[in-house]
Amino acid sequence: MTVTFRNARVFDGVNRELRDGLSIVVSEGRIQSVTEGGGGGDAGTTIDCQGRTLLPGLIDAHVHIIANSVDLSAGKQWPSFVHAQAHHIIEGMLARGFTTVRDGGGADAGFVKAIDEGYIRGPRLIHSGLALSQTGGHGDMRSTLKRPGEVSNDRTGSAIARIADGVSEVREAARDELRKGAHFVKVMASGGAASVTDPIENLQYSDEELRAIVQEAQAWNTYVMAHAYTPRAIRAVVAAGGRTIEHGNLIDAESAAFVREHGAYLVPTLVASDILTQFADKYGFSAQSMRKISQVRDRGLESLAIARVAGVKIGFGTDLLGYELHEYQGEEFALRGRVEDPVDTLLSATGINAEMMMMDGKIGVIAPGAFADILVVEGDPTTDSSVFTRRGENIDVIMRGGAFFKNRLG
Repeated sequence: MTVTFRNARVFDGVNRELRDGLSIVVSEGRIQSVTEGGGGGDAGTTIDCQGRTLLPGLIDAHVHIIANSVDLSAGKQWPSFVHAQAHHIIEGMLARGFTTVRDGGGADAGFVKAIDEGYIRGPRLIHSGLALSQTGGHGDMRSTLKRPGEVSNDRTGSAIARIADGVSEVREAARDELRKGAHFVKVMASGGAASVTDPIENLQYSDEELRAIVQEAQAWNTYVMAHAYTPRAIRAVVAAGGRTIEHGNLIDAESAAFVREHGAYLVPTLVASDILTQFADKYGFSAQSMRKISQVRDRGLESLAIARVAGVKIGFGTDLLGYELHEYQGEEFALRGRVEDPVDTLLSATGINAEMMMMDGKIGVIAPGAFADILVVEGDPTTDSSVFTRRGENIDVIMRGGAFFKNRLG
């Protein structure tokens, strides 16, 4: 099927300015041409964008599609129920304009196959399999109620992570996740807000373990994504060769400069802690959990500003947990709009995320040869950070890989 989009104001995922009156021709799932005026193919379907903004499909570089609950402890719900809800979570992401998502723990190759074969109408899914966590780390949510001397052989730390300790174990775990179809490796390198036994300030994994994990990822021609809040954890990951730092809420100027100098990326996830704070009473968080959530929320905007000043390449992620909380995905744009220009956030959610995920030229851009992941929206998201906070209501066209998920202009 050939589709020609005409009379569009185009944000291409690379440049900051919109270009007026362009035509984009799509065929065989990819963008074939981008031309001035009304040129393009005459055959097939023509979409008159009527001066609306056309842009690449959005990329969320930090999701958990199986996170139907804020409690990520393993084995709390039937897997079939979790997967059924994940189906709706995934489709909701596409309906909000996200045509590619990167799952940082919990998704597997089965979800990729279900989406690719059309059983689920969802975004393109890039995933890590289970994240790697040390014993007592952010991914270790096993019960602490064991008898003296009792030993657990359960190495499933949570719904999103597996336990691996020592250089040989982390090598085996990384190899195993890649064997099972992971596109990259996720590691928990500091304490976290969702886990109850580890302070956020904890440094997790030794330098030797981190280097071993990075070596295994690089051997598969891929990279390491790392959960890290503190300057100490951030520096340890980057020094070991990690590519993406997730969250980074406690980053300082020195560690931000270190990230930039080593060519690593930062993926803020401001909306996660902001929304959990708003829903604290409903979910009954303990005082300890609320202290940690508030700690990272209160530093979120400051960390983003520090990274911008340092010249760090900044991606876009949300990290939302809880079935009903995923619908706040677009609020990340509004939160970041408090300290940066909307176009900078938009670049993060398109071209920069694509580059970070080693998929530049394929996603996140309007250019010949790229996958035909296309949105047509009312409003100008380069100047208005609220465009994507409306749950997709103002998105007239959503195309993923050349196929329409939604078309109100046809």
